[in-house]
Formats: sequence, C-alpha cells, structure tokens
Amino acid sequence: MSEAVPGVDFESFVLETIEAFSRLARAQAGDLHSAEDAVQDVYLNMYRRWDQLIVGHGSLTSYGRTAVKRAVIDQFRRNKRMVTVPVHELPEMESGIGIPEAAYEMIKEGIDELVAILPERQREVITLCVLQDLSPAVVAQRLQIKEESVKRYIKAAANNLKKSINEHSEEATA
Repeated sequence: MSEAVPGVDFESFVLETIEAFSRLARAQAGDLHSAEDAVQDVYLNMYRRWDQLIVGHGSLTSYGRTAVKRAVIDQFRRNKRMVTVPVHELPEMESGIGIPEAAYEMIKEGIDELVAILPERQREVITLCVLQDLSPAVVAQRLQIKEESVKRYIKAAANNLKKSINEHSEEATA
C-alpha cells in the first residue's frame, strides 16, 4: 500500500485504505455495521482535517489505523450507555397499560392521527411527555427550552386536541 504524500487527493487515499481499515474495524468491533460506522467516522474526520494531515503526519495509513481503533472503542462506549430492554421483560399479548395488543394498536393509531395535526413543537412535547412518559424537565433539557415552555406546549396541545376531538365527535353525530 503506498503512502499518501502532499498533493495526493483524499479520494485516492480512501480507495487505497478502505479494505484494510474495514477489516481492522470488523476485527475490533465484531459487528459489520459498527465497523462500517467507525470507518465512516474516521474518513469524515480525516477529510475535515486533510490539509493539516498530509503536511503534519508521516504516515497517514498508520494515523488512520489508530483512528479506526479509537473510533471502534468510542462507539462501544456510546452503545454501552444506551438503555436496552431485555426481551423477557417485553409484554407478550398486552400493552404496557394492560389492554389487549390489538385494541392498543387501534387506540394508538387514533392518537397518532390526532397528534399529527398539532404544530411541530406541540407534537414533539406531547410525544415525549405523554407517549414516552418523560418528565417536563427531561423534555426541556432534550429540546433545549425552558421547563415552563414545555408545560405551556402541553397545555396548548391539550386544548388543540380537545378541539379536534370535539369537532370529530360533532362530525360523527351529524
């Protein structure tokens, strides 16, 4: 494998190293998808700093190999922090609120239709607070707004949903 030298473009470097970096990432990660993500992250970061790298580093290939190893480790750490639900804890025939799954799906479908007509921010807040059962403080932090604003969005969304339900029930009776 030839080393990239000043004046060599990034594309030729990628074509020369993609197989080696992918094999290394697969060996480190043990998972094809994680390996591909790690290699892609490395190439993206290298592309952003390409001009600095071709001047400041002796071996771009060895730099890339080290970066791939670190990217796999970073990805493992990020994934380790993700909360997963063990399969044995998932409900089988009932929803989390104790009604049959088929009925729950029908109700959820109706709720999704109602929530879809809300303005974007109200829809986000209702989805997070009500449907995903997150506290207003957590939602405020996630959306980077004040907790007071989250509460106002919930109230506005509730009023809009009441209006929609009333209009829908009036149409059904007419």
